[in-house]
Amino acid sequence: MLLSRRSLISACLILAALLGSMNAYALRCGSNLVDEGDLKFKVLQACGEPISREIIGYVDRLQVGDRVRVMNIEEWIYKVSGDYQSLEFEGNKLVKITAIR
Repeated sequence: MLLSRRSLISACLILAALLGSMNAYALRCGSNLVDEGDLKFKVLQACGEPISREIIGYVDRLQVGDRVRVMNIEEWIYKVSGDYQSLEFEGNKLVKITAIR
């Protein structure tokens, strides 16, 4: 019984370490929460205007047939609780949240 309890505790610690090291996380703006997959509209409502907006590239998305859709890759910077956060959008969709160190 003791061995299985130790194994369970070890597995939980490993899982917690893996989850803690993942890059994706939500951003809290006051009482609002934004997460990857949210639209720009929701981020603006939740967090207000960013302190910086930059177009950092473009991405091609192949659609039906030969039609190609080109979207901006845009980075928004917010200062939340004294820390800077980078939000990356492809088109209108939030795809990545990164803490800036």
